[in-house]
Amino acid sequence: MRRAIVLILACFFVIWAVEAFWLSPSPPGDLLWVMRQEGMLLTGILALGAMTAIMVLALRPRWLESPLGGMDKAYRLHKWLGIIAVALSFAHWLAKESKPLITTAIGNAGRLAKMPVPEWVSVLKPYAKTMGEWTFYALILMLIITLARRTVPYKRWYWLHRFMPLAYLLLVFHGIVLTPYGYWGGVGGWLLAATMTIGVIAAVMQLIRDLKPAYPHKGTVVSCTRLGDVLEVQCRLGDSWQGHKAGQFAFLRVAGEQEAHPFTLSDADQKNHVVRFHIKQLGDWTRGLSERLQPGLSVELDGPYGRFVPPDHDDGAVHVWVGAGVGATPFLSWLGQHHQDGHAPQAWLQYACQHANDPLAKALKEAAALHPDVHLDIFADGRRWTPEQVLQQYQAGKPLQVWFCGPAAMGKQLEHALKKSLPPGSWHLHNEHFEFR
Repeated sequence: MRRAIVLILACFFVIWAVEAFWLSPSPPGDLLWVMRQEGMLLTGILALGAMTAIMVLALRPRWLESPLGGMDKAYRLHKWLGIIAVALSFAHWLAKESKPLITTAIGNAGRLAKMPVPEWVSVLKPYAKTMGEWTFYALILMLIITLARRTVPYKRWYWLHRFMPLAYLLLVFHGIVLTPYGYWGGVGGWLLAATMTIGVIAAVMQLIRDLKPAYPHKGTVVSCTRLGDVLEVQCRLGDSWQGHKAGQFAFLRVAGEQEAHPFTLSDADQKNHVVRFHIKQLGDWTRGLSERLQPGLSVELDGPYGRFVPPDHDDGAVHVWVGAGVGATPFLSWLGQHHQDGHAPQAWLQYACQHANDPLAKALKEAAALHPDVHLDIFADGRRWTPEQVLQQYQAGKPLQVWFCGPAAMGKQLEHALKKSLPPGSWHLHNEHFEFR
Protein backbone atom coordinates (compact mmCIF):
# COMPACT_ATOMS: atom_id res chain seq x y z
CA MET A 1 0.00 0.00 0.00
CA ARG A 2 2.80 2.42 0.86
CA ARG A 3 4.38 1.92 -2.55
CA ALA A 4 1.08 2.67 -4.28
CA ILE A 5 0.59 5.85 -2.23
CA VAL A 6 4.15 7.03 -2.88
CA LEU A 7 3.81 6.28 -6.61
CA ILE A 8 0.53 8.22 -6.91
CA LEU A 9 1.84 11.24 -5.02
CA ALA A 10 5.19 11.13 -6.86
CA CYS A 11 3.43 11.30 -10.24
CA PHE A 12 1.56 14.45 -9.25
CA PHE A 13 4.65 15.92 -7.62
CA VAL A 14 6.39 15.60 -10.99
CA ILE A 15 3.48 17.42 -12.65
CA TRP A 16 3.95 20.31 -10.19
CA ALA A 17 7.75 20.28 -10.47
CA VAL A 18 7.74 20.40 -14.28
CA GLU A 19 5.69 23.58 -14.16
CA ALA A 20 7.26 25.14 -11.05
CA PHE A 21 10.89 24.75 -12.09
CA TRP A 22 10.68 24.75 -15.86
CA LEU A 23 7.59 25.66 -17.86
CA SER A 24 5.56 28.03 -15.66
CA PRO A 25 7.46 29.23 -12.58
CA SER A 26 5.95 31.81 -10.26
CA PRO A 27 6.50 35.49 -11.14
CA PRO A 28 9.45 37.19 -9.40
CA GLY A 29 8.82 38.16 -5.81
CA ASP A 30 9.94 37.81 -2.21
CA LEU A 31 10.78 34.24 -1.19
CA LEU A 32 7.91 33.94 1.32
CA TRP A 33 5.34 35.00 -1.26
CA VAL A 34 6.80 32.55 -3.80
CA MET A 35 6.72 29.77 -1.20
CA ARG A 36 3.08 30.56 -0.42
CA GLN A 37 2.14 30.45 -4.10
CA GLU A 38 3.98 27.23 -4.85
CA GLY A 39 2.84 25.68 -1.57
CA MET A 40 -0.80 26.23 -2.55
CA LEU A 41 -0.17 24.77 -5.98
CA LEU A 42 1.75 21.73 -4.72
CA THR A 43 -0.70 20.79 -1.97
CA GLY A 44 -3.67 21.44 -4.27
CA ILE A 45 -2.29 19.26 -7.08
CA LEU A 46 -1.33 16.46 -4.67
CA ALA A 47 -4.75 16.55 -2.98
CA LEU A 48 -6.52 16.49 -6.33
CA GLY A 49 -4.29 13.63 -7.46
CA ALA A 50 -5.12 11.57 -4.37
CA MET A 51 -8.84 12.23 -4.88
CA THR A 52 -8.59 11.27 -8.55
CA ALA A 53 -7.14 7.91 -7.52
CA ILE A 54 -9.97 7.55 -4.98
CA MET A 55 -12.58 8.06 -7.70
CA VAL A 56 -11.00 5.34 -9.86
CA LEU A 57 -10.70 2.91 -6.93
CA ALA A 58 -14.36 3.46 -6.01
CA LEU A 59 -15.37 1.81 -9.29
CA ARG A 60 -13.76 -1.48 -8.13
CA PRO A 61 -11.78 -2.05 -11.34
CA ARG A 62 -10.78 -5.70 -11.53
CA TRP A 63 -7.52 -4.93 -13.33
CA LEU A 64 -6.21 -3.35 -10.11
CA GLU A 65 -6.66 -6.52 -8.05
CA SER A 66 -3.45 -8.19 -9.19
CA PRO A 67 -1.06 -5.25 -8.66
CA LEU A 68 -2.67 -4.32 -5.33
CA GLY A 69 -3.14 -7.87 -4.04
CA GLY A 70 -6.95 -7.96 -3.95
CA MET A 71 -9.95 -5.66 -3.77
CA ASP A 72 -9.70 -5.51 0.03
CA LYS A 73 -6.25 -3.93 -0.42
CA ALA A 74 -7.75 -1.52 -2.97
CA TYR A 75 -10.32 -0.42 -0.40
CA ARG A 76 -7.63 0.06 2.24
CA LEU A 77 -5.70 2.19 -0.26
CA HIS A 78 -8.94 4.11 -0.97
CA LYS A 79 -9.36 4.80 2.75
CA TRP A 80 -5.81 6.04 3.35
CA LEU A 81 -5.78 8.15 0.20
CA GLY A 82 -8.90 9.82 1.55
CA ILE A 83 -7.15 10.66 4.82
CA ILE A 84 -4.09 11.91 2.93
CA ALA A 85 -6.24 14.00 0.57
CA VAL A 86 -7.93 15.75 3.52
CA ALA A 87 -4.54 16.34 5.18
CA LEU A 88 -3.18 17.86 1.96
CA SER A 89 -6.33 19.97 1.60
CA PHE A 90 -5.74 21.25 5.12
CA ALA A 91 -2.15 22.14 4.19
CA HIS A 92 -3.51 23.89 1.08
CA TRP A 93 -5.91 25.89 3.25
CA LEU A 94 -3.11 26.81 5.67
CA ALA A 95 -0.96 28.08 2.80
CA LYS A 96 -3.87 30.19 1.58
CA GLU A 97 -4.56 31.59 5.06
CA SER A 98 -0.87 32.48 5.59
CA LYS A 99 -1.32 35.76 3.70
CA PRO A 100 -1.91 37.94 6.80
CA LEU A 101 1.08 36.39 8.58
CA ILE A 102 3.41 37.07 5.64
CA THR A 103 2.07 40.62 5.35
CA THR A 104 2.73 41.20 9.04
CA ALA A 105 6.25 39.75 8.74
CA ILE A 106 7.56 41.47 5.60
CA GLY A 107 4.75 43.70 4.37
CA ASN A 108 3.24 43.75 0.90
CA ALA A 109 6.52 44.56 -0.78
CA GLY A 110 7.72 41.73 -2.95
CA ARG A 111 4.26 40.28 -3.59
CA LEU A 112 3.90 38.35 -6.82
CA ALA A 113 2.56 40.32 -9.75
CA LYS A 114 -0.86 39.26 -10.96
CA MET A 115 -0.74 37.59 -14.35
CA PRO A 116 -3.36 38.43 -17.01
CA VAL A 117 -6.11 35.82 -17.32
CA PRO A 118 -9.08 35.34 -19.67
CA GLU A 119 -12.32 37.06 -18.71
CA TRP A 120 -14.08 33.76 -17.93
CA VAL A 121 -11.49 33.03 -15.23
CA SER A 122 -12.14 36.41 -13.59
CA VAL A 123 -15.90 35.81 -13.66
CA LEU A 124 -15.70 32.29 -12.19
CA LYS A 125 -12.91 32.92 -9.68
CA PRO A 126 -15.12 34.03 -6.73
CA TYR A 127 -17.40 31.00 -7.19
CA ALA A 128 -14.43 28.64 -7.45
CA LYS A 129 -12.96 30.00 -4.22
CA THR A 130 -16.23 29.71 -2.32
CA MET A 131 -17.01 26.21 -3.60
CA GLY A 132 -13.49 25.01 -2.85
CA GLU A 133 -13.54 26.35 0.70
CA TRP A 134 -16.94 24.89 1.61
CA THR A 135 -16.09 21.57 0.00
CA PHE A 136 -12.92 21.51 2.12
CA TYR A 137 -15.02 22.01 5.26
CA ALA A 138 -17.29 19.18 4.13
CA LEU A 139 -14.27 16.89 3.65
CA ILE A 140 -13.04 17.67 7.16
CA LEU A 141 -16.47 16.80 8.54
CA MET A 142 -16.55 13.59 6.49
CA LEU A 143 -13.17 12.55 7.85
CA ILE A 144 -14.33 13.11 11.44
CA ILE A 145 -17.47 11.04 10.78
CA THR A 146 -15.40 8.30 9.15
CA LEU A 147 -13.04 8.05 12.12
CA ALA A 148 -15.92 8.17 14.63
CA ARG A 149 -16.97 4.62 13.78
CA ARG A 150 -18.53 3.89 17.16
CA THR A 151 -20.49 7.14 17.29
CA VAL A 152 -21.92 7.45 13.78
CA PRO A 153 -23.82 4.40 12.42
CA TYR A 154 -22.53 2.87 9.21
CA LYS A 155 -25.82 3.56 7.41
CA ARG A 156 -25.55 7.33 7.93
CA TRP A 157 -21.87 7.31 6.99
CA TYR A 158 -22.66 5.33 3.83
CA TRP A 159 -25.39 7.81 2.83
CA LEU A 160 -23.03 10.78 3.28
CA HIS A 161 -20.16 9.00 1.55
CA ARG A 162 -22.21 8.77 -1.65
CA PHE A 163 -21.79 12.55 -2.10
CA MET A 164 -18.01 12.29 -2.41
CA PRO A 165 -18.04 12.13 -6.25
CA LEU A 166 -19.98 15.41 -6.25
CA ALA A 167 -17.39 16.94 -3.89
CA TYR A 168 -14.66 15.79 -6.27
CA LEU A 169 -16.37 17.49 -9.23
CA LEU A 170 -16.59 20.75 -7.27
CA LEU A 171 -12.89 20.55 -6.44
CA VAL A 172 -12.03 19.91 -10.09
CA PHE A 173 -13.93 23.11 -10.94
CA HIS A 174 -11.99 24.89 -8.19
CA GLY A 175 -8.70 23.58 -9.60
CA ILE A 176 -9.41 24.42 -13.23
CA VAL A 177 -10.31 28.02 -12.47
CA LEU A 178 -7.64 28.81 -9.85
CA THR A 179 -4.65 26.97 -11.30
CA PRO A 180 -2.39 29.56 -13.00
CA TYR A 181 -3.56 29.91 -16.58
CA GLY A 182 -0.03 29.37 -17.89
CA TYR A 183 -0.04 25.81 -16.53
CA TRP A 184 -2.48 24.60 -19.15
CA GLY A 185 -0.11 25.36 -22.02
CA GLY A 186 2.65 22.99 -20.88
CA VAL A 187 3.24 19.28 -20.41
CA GLY A 188 2.44 19.44 -16.69
CA GLY A 189 -0.91 21.10 -17.39
CA TRP A 190 -1.75 18.56 -20.08
CA LEU A 191 -1.03 15.68 -17.70
CA LEU A 192 -3.06 17.35 -14.96
CA ALA A 193 -5.96 17.87 -17.37
CA ALA A 194 -5.75 14.23 -18.48
CA THR A 195 -5.90 12.92 -14.90
CA MET A 196 -8.75 15.30 -14.09
CA THR A 197 -10.65 13.96 -17.09
CA ILE A 198 -10.17 10.39 -15.88
CA GLY A 199 -11.32 11.40 -12.41
CA VAL A 200 -14.38 13.26 -13.73
CA ILE A 201 -15.40 10.23 -15.81
CA ALA A 202 -15.00 7.96 -12.79
CA ALA A 203 -16.98 10.35 -10.55
CA VAL A 204 -19.83 10.63 -13.07
CA MET A 205 -19.91 6.84 -13.44
CA GLN A 206 -20.11 6.53 -9.66
CA LEU A 207 -22.99 9.04 -9.45
CA ILE A 208 -24.89 7.24 -12.22
CA ARG A 209 -24.31 3.90 -10.51
CA ASP A 210 -25.71 5.33 -7.25
CA LEU A 211 -28.76 6.77 -9.00
CA LYS A 212 -29.47 3.58 -10.96
CA PRO A 213 -27.99 0.81 -8.83
CA ALA A 214 -27.56 -2.49 -10.63
CA TYR A 215 -25.22 -5.23 -9.53
CA PRO A 216 -24.06 -7.64 -12.23
CA HIS A 217 -25.33 -10.86 -10.63
CA LYS A 218 -28.93 -11.40 -9.59
CA GLY A 219 -30.30 -14.35 -7.67
CA THR A 220 -32.67 -15.56 -4.99
CA VAL A 221 -32.23 -16.77 -1.43
CA VAL A 222 -32.45 -20.57 -1.26
CA SER A 223 -32.10 -20.97 2.50
CA CYS A 224 -31.45 -18.83 5.56
CA THR A 225 -30.48 -20.69 8.74
CA ARG A 226 -29.68 -19.08 12.06
CA LEU A 227 -26.79 -20.74 13.91
CA GLY A 228 -26.41 -18.82 17.16
CA ASP A 229 -25.11 -15.38 16.20
CA VAL A 230 -24.20 -16.60 12.71
CA LEU A 231 -26.56 -16.55 9.75
CA GLU A 232 -25.92 -19.17 7.07
CA VAL A 233 -27.30 -17.93 3.75
CA GLN A 234 -27.41 -19.82 0.47
CA CYS A 235 -28.27 -18.05 -2.78
CA ARG A 236 -28.85 -19.35 -6.28
CA LEU A 237 -27.52 -17.01 -8.95
CA GLY A 238 -28.16 -16.68 -12.65
CA ASP A 239 -25.96 -17.71 -15.56
CA SER A 240 -23.96 -14.48 -15.28
CA TRP A 241 -22.16 -15.98 -12.27
CA GLN A 242 -19.08 -17.73 -13.61
CA GLY A 243 -17.96 -19.23 -10.32
CA HIS A 244 -15.38 -18.18 -7.75
CA LYS A 245 -12.12 -19.24 -6.19
CA ALA A 246 -11.97 -20.50 -2.62
CA GLY A 247 -11.35 -17.58 -0.27
CA GLN A 248 -12.84 -14.85 -2.44
CA PHE A 249 -15.61 -12.49 -1.31
CA ALA A 250 -18.58 -10.70 -2.86
CA PHE A 251 -20.72 -7.67 -2.06
CA LEU A 252 -24.24 -8.75 -1.10
CA ARG A 253 -27.37 -6.64 -0.97
CA VAL A 254 -31.11 -7.10 -1.05
CA ALA A 255 -32.51 -6.24 -4.49
CA GLY A 256 -33.74 -2.64 -4.64
CA GLU A 257 -31.66 -1.45 -1.69
CA GLN A 258 -28.61 0.80 -1.81
CA GLU A 259 -26.52 -0.55 1.04
CA ALA A 260 -24.26 -3.54 0.39
CA HIS A 261 -21.66 -5.35 2.48
CA PRO A 262 -18.75 -7.65 1.62
CA PHE A 263 -18.83 -11.25 2.81
CA THR A 264 -16.52 -14.17 2.15
CA LEU A 265 -17.96 -16.93 0.00
CA SER A 266 -17.67 -19.64 2.63
CA ASP A 267 -17.89 -22.64 0.34
CA ALA A 268 -15.88 -23.83 -2.61
CA ASP A 269 -17.39 -23.28 -6.02
CA GLN A 270 -20.00 -26.02 -6.55
CA LYS A 271 -20.41 -25.43 -10.31
CA ASN A 272 -24.17 -25.05 -9.78
CA HIS A 273 -24.48 -21.23 -9.32
CA VAL A 274 -25.23 -21.70 -5.59
CA VAL A 275 -23.12 -19.68 -3.16
CA ARG A 276 -23.02 -19.74 0.61
CA PHE A 277 -22.26 -17.07 3.20
CA HIS A 278 -21.74 -17.29 6.95
CA ILE A 279 -22.65 -13.84 8.26
CA LYS A 280 -21.79 -12.86 11.82
CA GLN A 281 -24.37 -10.50 13.28
CA LEU A 282 -22.07 -7.68 14.35
CA GLY A 283 -23.79 -4.46 13.22
CA ASP A 284 -27.23 -2.94 12.62
CA TRP A 285 -27.41 -4.19 9.03
CA THR A 286 -26.31 -7.76 9.73
CA ARG A 287 -28.46 -8.05 12.86
CA GLY A 288 -31.56 -7.29 10.80
CA LEU A 289 -30.78 -9.78 8.05
CA SER A 290 -32.36 -12.79 9.75
CA GLU A 291 -35.74 -11.05 9.65
CA ARG A 292 -35.38 -9.70 6.11
CA LEU A 293 -33.76 -12.59 4.26
CA GLN A 294 -36.33 -15.24 3.46
CA PRO A 295 -36.25 -18.04 0.86
CA GLY A 296 -37.30 -16.65 -2.51
CA LEU A 297 -36.16 -13.09 -1.75
CA SER A 298 -34.25 -11.43 -4.59
CA VAL A 299 -30.63 -10.49 -3.92
CA GLU A 300 -27.76 -9.01 -5.94
CA LEU A 301 -24.04 -9.74 -5.86
CA ASP A 302 -21.00 -7.89 -7.07
CA GLY A 303 -17.89 -10.04 -7.30
CA PRO A 304 -16.12 -12.27 -6.79
CA TYR A 305 -13.15 -10.27 -5.56
CA GLY A 306 -10.02 -10.94 -3.56
CA ARG A 307 -6.70 -12.73 -3.75
CA PHE A 308 -6.89 -14.55 -0.40
CA VAL A 309 -6.79 -17.89 -2.16
CA PRO A 310 -4.82 -21.06 -1.32
CA PRO A 311 -1.59 -21.76 -3.25
CA ASP A 312 -2.17 -24.00 -6.26
CA HIS A 313 1.11 -25.89 -5.82
CA ASP A 314 3.36 -27.30 -3.10
CA ASP A 315 5.91 -24.59 -2.34
CA GLY A 316 7.74 -26.54 0.37
CA ALA A 317 6.80 -24.00 3.03
CA VAL A 318 5.27 -24.42 6.46
CA HIS A 319 1.66 -23.25 6.25
CA VAL A 320 -0.18 -21.75 9.21
CA TRP A 321 -3.77 -20.56 8.81
CA VAL A 322 -5.07 -18.24 11.53
CA GLY A 323 -8.70 -17.19 11.80
CA ALA A 324 -10.79 -15.43 14.44
CA GLY A 325 -14.52 -14.85 14.60
CA VAL A 326 -16.01 -14.60 11.14
CA GLY A 327 -12.43 -14.97 9.83
CA ALA A 328 -13.10 -18.70 9.73
CA THR A 329 -15.03 -18.38 6.46
CA PRO A 330 -12.16 -18.28 3.94
CA PHE A 331 -10.64 -21.36 5.54
CA LEU A 332 -14.00 -23.15 5.35
CA SER A 333 -13.96 -22.35 1.64
CA TRP A 334 -10.37 -23.58 1.32
CA LEU A 335 -11.15 -26.87 3.03
CA GLY A 336 -14.15 -27.36 0.75
CA GLN A 337 -11.96 -26.77 -2.30
CA HIS A 338 -9.31 -29.20 -1.05
CA HIS A 339 -12.04 -31.79 -0.47
CA GLN A 340 -13.09 -31.42 -4.10
CA ASP A 341 -9.47 -31.72 -5.22
CA GLY A 342 -8.99 -34.84 -3.09
CA HIS A 343 -6.00 -33.54 -1.12
CA ALA A 344 -5.08 -30.76 1.29
CA PRO A 345 -1.52 -29.65 1.97
CA GLN A 346 -0.11 -30.03 5.46
CA ALA A 347 -1.20 -27.00 7.43
CA TRP A 348 -1.79 -25.82 10.98
CA LEU A 349 -5.20 -24.19 11.30
CA GLN A 350 -5.65 -22.04 14.41
CA TYR A 351 -9.05 -20.57 15.19
CA ALA A 352 -9.92 -18.19 18.03
CA CYS A 353 -13.47 -17.65 19.28
CA GLN A 354 -15.31 -17.14 22.57
CA HIS A 355 -16.77 -20.62 23.01
CA ALA A 356 -15.95 -24.04 21.60
CA ASN A 357 -19.59 -24.50 20.59
CA ASP A 358 -19.34 -21.51 18.23
CA PRO A 359 -21.11 -22.49 14.98
CA LEU A 360 -18.09 -21.55 12.86
CA ALA A 361 -15.82 -23.59 15.14
CA LYS A 362 -18.12 -26.58 14.64
CA ALA A 363 -18.10 -26.07 10.88
CA LEU A 364 -14.30 -25.96 10.87
CA LYS A 365 -14.14 -29.18 12.91
CA GLU A 366 -16.37 -30.97 10.43
CA ALA A 367 -14.44 -29.69 7.42
CA ALA A 368 -10.98 -30.33 8.91
CA ALA A 369 -11.94 -33.87 9.93
CA LEU A 370 -11.88 -34.80 6.23
CA HIS A 371 -8.23 -33.74 5.93
CA PRO A 372 -5.76 -35.56 8.20
CA ASP A 373 -2.94 -33.23 7.08
CA VAL A 374 -4.77 -30.17 8.42
CA HIS A 375 -4.17 -29.83 12.16
CA LEU A 376 -6.97 -27.81 13.72
CA ASP A 377 -6.50 -26.08 17.08
CA ILE A 378 -9.41 -24.10 18.55
CA PHE A 379 -8.73 -21.45 21.16
CA ALA A 380 -11.88 -20.81 23.21
CA ASP A 381 -13.39 -20.80 26.70
CA GLY A 382 -10.50 -19.00 28.36
CA ARG A 383 -7.74 -20.58 26.29
CA ARG A 384 -6.32 -17.56 24.51
CA TRP A 385 -4.55 -17.51 21.17
CA THR A 386 -1.20 -15.71 21.04
CA PRO A 387 1.29 -15.17 18.21
CA GLU A 388 3.53 -17.68 20.00
CA GLN A 389 1.25 -20.40 18.61
CA VAL A 390 2.36 -19.41 15.11
CA LEU A 391 6.02 -18.94 16.00
CA GLN A 392 6.16 -22.51 17.34
CA GLN A 393 5.59 -23.83 13.81
CA TYR A 394 8.66 -22.08 12.41
CA GLN A 395 11.31 -24.43 11.03
CA ALA A 396 14.76 -23.12 10.17
CA GLY A 397 15.48 -23.51 6.49
CA LYS A 398 11.80 -23.58 5.53
CA PRO A 399 9.79 -20.47 4.66
CA LEU A 400 6.82 -19.80 6.94
CA GLN A 401 3.63 -18.86 5.10
CA VAL A 402 1.04 -17.38 7.47
CA TRP A 403 -2.51 -16.69 6.31
CA PHE A 404 -4.57 -14.52 8.64
CA CYS A 405 -8.20 -13.41 8.61
CA GLY A 406 -9.59 -11.75 11.69
CA PRO A 407 -9.64 -8.50 13.72
CA ALA A 408 -7.13 -5.88 12.61
CA ALA A 409 -5.61 -5.54 16.11
CA MET A 410 -4.95 -9.27 16.22
CA GLY A 411 -3.33 -9.12 12.79
CA LYS A 412 -1.04 -6.27 13.86
CA GLN A 413 -0.05 -8.22 16.95
CA LEU A 414 0.83 -11.22 14.79
CA GLU A 415 2.82 -9.14 12.31
CA HIS A 416 4.77 -7.46 15.12
CA ALA A 417 5.67 -10.83 16.65
CA LEU A 418 6.84 -12.21 13.30
CA LYS A 419 9.03 -9.17 12.64
CA LYS A 420 10.50 -9.27 16.13
CA SER A 421 11.14 -13.01 16.42
CA LEU A 422 11.97 -14.37 12.97
CA PRO A 423 14.75 -13.54 10.48
CA PRO A 424 13.75 -11.20 7.64
CA GLY A 425 12.75 -13.07 4.51
CA SER A 426 11.95 -16.27 6.40
CA TRP A 427 8.22 -15.61 6.62
CA HIS A 428 5.35 -14.04 4.71
CA LEU A 429 2.06 -12.84 6.15
CA HIS A 430 -1.03 -12.90 3.92
CA ASN A 431 -4.03 -11.11 5.39
CA GLU A 432 -7.33 -9.60 4.40
CA HIS A 433 -8.41 -6.06 5.26
CA PHE A 434 -12.16 -5.78 5.68
CA GLU A 435 -12.19 -2.47 7.58
CA PHE A 436 -13.54 -0.56 4.58
CA ARG A 437 -14.57 2.43 6.70
